[in-house]
Amino acid sequence: MLLRLFHRYASTSTAARPTHFTFPQRIERSPTTVLESLNSCVQTDGGNPAYMFMDDPFLIPTSAYEKRQLALSKASGKKAARWIIDRYPYAFFYDVAVPSIPSYFPTYTFDEKEFIEPDESTLYKLMNWNKVTKAHEVYKKCLEYKIDVSDACKYALFDLLCIYNSENPLDALLPEEDWYRRELNEKNQSNLMSRTWKENGLAEQMFEELKLSATPEQKVRLYNSFVSGLLKYNHIEKAMTIIEEMKQATIPIDLTTYNYLIRSASLIKESYDQRWQFVVDTLKEMKENSIQPNLRTFNSVLYTLRRCSVYEQGPKLALAVLNEMRQCGIEPSLGSWAHVIMIFYPGDQIGFETQMLPQIMDELEKVPQLEWKDSDDGEFFFNAMFKATTNCRDIDLAKRIHRFLMAGSNTRFIPDGFREQLYYTNLFRLLFRVDMPEKVMPLWESVVPNVYSPSMNVMEDLIEFVSTWNIQDYYVRLWSDLLMLGFIDSRQTNRRILDRYLTLLIQTNQGKPSTEQIKQYANIARQILKRFPLEPEEVEQRFGSTTDAPAQQQQEMTDGQQEQQQQQQSNQLRPKLQYDGHLLSNLICLLAPADDWEASWSLYEHYLSNRSTLINALNEQSLMSLLSLANRKNAIDSALDIIETINELQYECLGDALDLLNRNGNLTNRSRQHLMTIQKKSKVESAHHVKLV
Repeated sequence: MLLRLFHRYASTSTAARPTHFTFPQRIERSPTTVLESLNSCVQTDGGNPAYMFMDDPFLIPTSAYEKRQLALSKASGKKAARWIIDRYPYAFFYDVAVPSIPSYFPTYTFDEKEFIEPDESTLYKLMNWNKVTKAHEVYKKCLEYKIDVSDACKYALFDLLCIYNSENPLDALLPEEDWYRRELNEKNQSNLMSRTWKENGLAEQMFEELKLSATPEQKVRLYNSFVSGLLKYNHIEKAMTIIEEMKQATIPIDLTTYNYLIRSASLIKESYDQRWQFVVDTLKEMKENSIQPNLRTFNSVLYTLRRCSVYEQGPKLALAVLNEMRQCGIEPSLGSWAHVIMIFYPGDQIGFETQMLPQIMDELEKVPQLEWKDSDDGEFFFNAMFKATTNCRDIDLAKRIHRFLMAGSNTRFIPDGFREQLYYTNLFRLLFRVDMPEKVMPLWESVVPNVYSPSMNVMEDLIEFVSTWNIQDYYVRLWSDLLMLGFIDSRQTNRRILDRYLTLLIQTNQGKPSTEQIKQYANIARQILKRFPLEPEEVEQRFGSTTDAPAQQQQEMTDGQQEQQQQQQSNQLRPKLQYDGHLLSNLICLLAPADDWEASWSLYEHYLSNRSTLINALNEQSLMSLLSLANRKNAIDSALDIIETINELQYECLGDALDLLNRNGNLTNRSRQHLMTIQKKSKVESAHHVKLV
């Protein structure tokens, strides 16, 4: 038995032993391969706040104002840190980072000797640090001192002058500022089509200088760079003059210049047919010169068609352009589809019958992972949602676009806060109009407030939506949303939201609300009174100011008096809300059913003492609610005072008010006589129908 086992083991091990060993080929990997692998294992949660807002959970901003304030504050802090680094560079040269991070080092400072004895290396240093105008000054010094500068350095400087329009490039915005660049007016959208090229600037001067000594090969680069700069900054007339000069001198036009030329067709030609003919002629010229178009070329063609807003041939030509792209082996980018959407849906009421947007989504959902390919790619999701909600008005399509946005890392294709705000605004305003609450509210709660902080108009639509569907379970939650999003403050622009919300609660109170709901609504009214005291001025006059009191007097104050003064100071810091009769009426209608006599009566007294300055009077519903509460509390004198006010305002509910108090068994003869006097003097017809006992 042992021999048999030994024989079996020996035969198996011999058969399994390899005759030779092959080493595996080494796979080249990037330094971030491990991080990329870990990232692929994690799925993005679209409901989390942006990275720049992540801090202590209590400090994560919720309202749009708080988000903007925090983002720009962080950017300001980074700028302050950069200023300290540049101000004291000797303290920040100890490098412990591996690999080294150049942006964390002080900005290079140029020594005066480098300008006294300039050379080509100084020119390259200045260009690398974006000191373009200073580099041109040093270049002129080199010519003056007859210092040799290579042609490569000259043309590199000329290219920068054309790219940046004879100016130093602006410093790149920090990520926090870049998100709010439209609000900061870093890029004025109204001047995108205006001429901004600098006449007789450094670029033009250097162009005339280099043109005299340029070789035929150098002229190709010289002229193309100059024309591209002219077209980029919309100096169309001069650009066309230089292009005509290039054609006469048989200087070839490169692909970049052709792309700029096609994109500027709407400025070169006036009518839609002339623009398209210009594009066709330009493409034919490229073909004759054996210049292969790229993605930017086709996107420029689509951009020109988009500028022809109501061109009848636009959709047909756009499909032809897409077909030509496929034949050239170029896949459309998100920017291409963004232009196609605007071509097929040029107006709010045009294009919905074409079903082009659903077909575009069919194409994009086949792509495993989206990539940035063109500068226009950031327009897609905003354009798609805008047209899905205004033209198509298709909730299924809108939700489909949103699911596609949340897939993978597609959220990076919304490049700034302005587009993100409009994207979600269009989405929710459509859903509030046509969708069901059980489908809308989960989506709302998933993005508000971490991702999206709605505007006042959207919140009004939400209140209307909740009111229409009578979602009573969300009434109190809606109040917390209003507080969290910063809509409950002293700004008069937000008064409309507060009034509409309180009106919503009062409509519920008119039915048969539960006891718990009545208590919750009364607590909301008390929170409003706590945030916005009725008369903080009276408190100030009553207790004075702690800063005005002498030091000895402050020492002699009791703990209670000091607490009162601290409360008075806090009242002074609270925002002041201008109450009117409508708001007072709403608060009384919420407090009276909860038997809160003290708060309700304080509102009524505030109305009486300020009736000459208040806008609007107390309405019938609030006065009757307060009268019912006074009747239940057996506050007969207060009830008579309320009836006097109803009579003065000549409300038709005076008859019901007299009848209500008349049935109170605790009325004295004097009180009954008072009721009869009010009835006799009243001009309201309903009051005389009540039989007083």
